[in-house]
Amino acid sequence: MKDASLAIDVGATKVSVGLVARDGEVIVKKEISSKVSSQDELNDSLAAVIAEICHRDGVNIFGAGIGSAGPIDNVAGTINPVNISHWQDFSLVDFVRSVSGIQFVRIIGDASALAYAEFMLGAGRGATNLLGVVVSTGIGGGAVLNGKFHIGRTGNAGFIGHIVVAQGGDLCECGQRGCVEAYASGTNMAKDFGVDGFEEVAEAARIGNLRAIASVEKGAAFMALGLLNAVALMDLDTIVVGGGVMSADDVYWPILQKHFEKEMSALNFPGTVALKKATLGKDSGLVGAGLVGFTQGRERG
Repeated sequence: MKDASLAIDVGATKVSVGLVARDGEVIVKKEISSKVSSQDELNDSLAAVIAEICHRDGVNIFGAGIGSAGPIDNVAGTINPVNISHWQDFSLVDFVRSVSGIQFVRIIGDASALAYAEFMLGAGRGATNLLGVVVSTGIGGGAVLNGKFHIGRTGNAGFIGHIVVAQGGDLCECGQRGCVEAYASGTNMAKDFGVDGFEEVAEAARIGNLRAIASVEKGAAFMALGLLNAVALMDLDTIVVGGGVMSADDVYWPILQKHFEKEMSALNFPGTVALKKATLGKDSGLVGAGLVGFTQGRERG
């Protein structure tokens, strides 16, 4: 019998659901789209995949962990994802308890889940002050401070995608203007280039399309400015970057590194800040959510 945690990773366009072992192994994973016509459709899809995954022979489920795009309220167990209109002020913790039978369910931000996974098992091992960043349809962040996982008062510590880096700038999905996400997400780099997805931007940049390269340069420059602000605020030693955009890291990563080094050159803190790629791959957020599920230490009733 293998111990596992039910793990749910709520992104802007899809929800991943799986079982994660204590060592971070993803035993099984399913995905559903969050781009649906109604809350009922989304809820029914999630309930069905949870039921399918939880009824698995040879697995003992200890708890459940949710990593969700924010903002979240980890006390009330509700979510308000900027890019999922059907789940505004939605009691996801209560819903998961109801459909799974798991009583001990904990929710954190999706990027906090990535940060936790990378700190425990991946590129962030040995860090003291770490920021984990998800660069995808949206942009999220999660923090480890003084060697301890830090979620803040409401669970939204590290909400770097909505740091304002251009006063009066482009309108963000959150309603504010000039957020990091408004320029630096995969969606908005694609929008700047005039295509539907970041992979199209990356493909064009690979063959030397100057407009595509300029769109990546613009997004990475604003991302680097957001990272500089985070370093200045929290005195970080490590930043780990994951998310869908990193599937094109051959294009994105060198440009982000260049802009980050440029921004950091004016910040005269002692020592260096390590900018690292997430090593747990596209499942890092799911793994982190699963690991959080084990912190409950209770079996499913």
